[in-house]
Amino acid sequence: MKTRKMTAAILTAAMVCGLAGSYTTVQAADTIEVKIWDSKQQAGIQTICDEWTETSGVKVNVEVVDWDNYWTLLEAGAFGGEMPDVFWMHSNYAQKYMEGDLLLQLDDYIANDEAIDLGNYYQDIVALYQRSDGNTYAIPKDYDTIALWYNKKIFDDAGVAYPDNTWTWETLHDVAAQLNNPDASIYGLVGNTDANQEGYYNAIYSYGGYVINDDHTKSGYDDPKTLEAMKMYATLIEDCMAPQSVMAETGNSGLFMANTAAMGMFGSWYVASFKEVEGAENWGVAELPYHDADGNGQCDENERVSIYNGLGWAASAAVEDPDTVYSLLSYLGSKEGQTRQAELGVTMSAYEGTSDAWKNSTDVVDLSAYLDEANGDARLVIMPYSRSTIWAEDAKQAFVAAWQDPSKMEEVCLSIAESMNAQLAEE
Repeated sequence: MKTRKMTAAILTAAMVCGLAGSYTTVQAADTIEVKIWDSKQQAGIQTICDEWTETSGVKVNVEVVDWDNYWTLLEAGAFGGEMPDVFWMHSNYAQKYMEGDLLLQLDDYIANDEAIDLGNYYQDIVALYQRSDGNTYAIPKDYDTIALWYNKKIFDDAGVAYPDNTWTWETLHDVAAQLNNPDASIYGLVGNTDANQEGYYNAIYSYGGYVINDDHTKSGYDDPKTLEAMKMYATLIEDCMAPQSVMAETGNSGLFMANTAAMGMFGSWYVASFKEVEGAENWGVAELPYHDADGNGQCDENERVSIYNGLGWAASAAVEDPDTVYSLLSYLGSKEGQTRQAELGVTMSAYEGTSDAWKNSTDVVDLSAYLDEANGDARLVIMPYSRSTIWAEDAKQAFVAAWQDPSKMEEVCLSIAESMNAQLAEE
C-alpha cells in the first residue's frame, strides 16, 4: 500500500515537473518488447505475437513482471528511465499515463486502419482508455465478468442442490451457512477484503448502491443502499466464511482450489489457473446471485450485477518505430487477434462476439455463466475508478476491521466514505 502511494506520487511529480517526455526512446524495429503481469496469459499471447511475426518479420518478446513491480517499472520509465514498447494498461492507472502524454496516441492510426473500429468493443472499456479530450491511447484487449464457483462434492455430500440463476444473496447466505463447517476445515464461502471486484462490489450495485458516482467525485460508501448491501455482506462474513486471517494468508482462490470452500466468487481471469487443477471437473460455475428488491421472486432488470473491467494494449509515446508497434497493437486488437486470444483460452476478448471461442476452449468446466451475464442476464457495471483510485487500496485495508468484526461494517463504511471523499477532492 505505501509503495503504491509513493510510486503514484513519483509519477505525478514527473508529470508536474514536465519530465514525462524526458525518458530514453526505445528501439522497436528489430524486437518489440511486450510487458504483461499475468504468467497464465504469457504463452497464448506469445503465440499470437509469433503469428504476427510470421507476416511482419519483426520478433516479439513477451515478458511477465508481477503486478507491483510492473507498475514500478512503468513509473520508473515515466520519471526518466526506459518504458517498454508495448504493455497492458489498467483503469486504475490509465488517466495519469494519458494525461502525462506517456502513451502513444492512436487516433490517426485507428482512423486509417480497416482492422480497428472502436464501435466493435465494449464501450465502457473503450472509454477507459480515452482522455477527456476524446483521444485514444489503448486498444481494448479483453473484458471480464464475475461468476459463482462451487464445489460439487461438498454440495453432494450435504445433499444440497447446486447454485443456479434463481439464487438471491439471501439464498447464498443460507446455503453457505448450512455448508459452513470450520471444525472440518470446510467453509461455505470465501471472500477477503482484496476481492472487491469479485465480491462486495457486485452486492453493492445489486442492491442499488454505488462505490463512486458517475463523475468520479463522490464516494457511495455512505449511501443507504450501499450500507444495506454491506450489512448483508457482513452476515456472509460472520456466518459463512473462514477467519480473515486464514483468507488473507491462503487467498480465496487457494482455499477454493484446496477443496476447503464450498463456494467463491471469481473473475473470468481465474479460469486459466482453475482449469489446470487436478479435479477441476468436480467444480461448477453459476451466475451471481441477485437482490430481490420488490420481493416478487424473480430477477428483474438491474437486480443481478456483474462488475466488469478490461485491459488495454498500449505503447510508449517515445517508441522509435511507432508504425511497426502500432501494427502489432492492431493485430492484437483485431477481430482475428481477439478470436485467437479466445480460442487459446487466454481470456474473454473485448471485441464483441468473439468470446464464445473462450467458453469452448476447455471442456473441464462449463463457463457459460460468464457469457450469459455479459449477454443480458446481468447488468454490467464498469469497475469503479477515478484518476488515481488510491482510495480503493485504502478501502481494502480499512475493511480488515469489518472482516474481523462484522458488527463494525457500517462504522467502517462511513469512515471509508469520509476518507475517500477527501482523496477525490484532491484529484
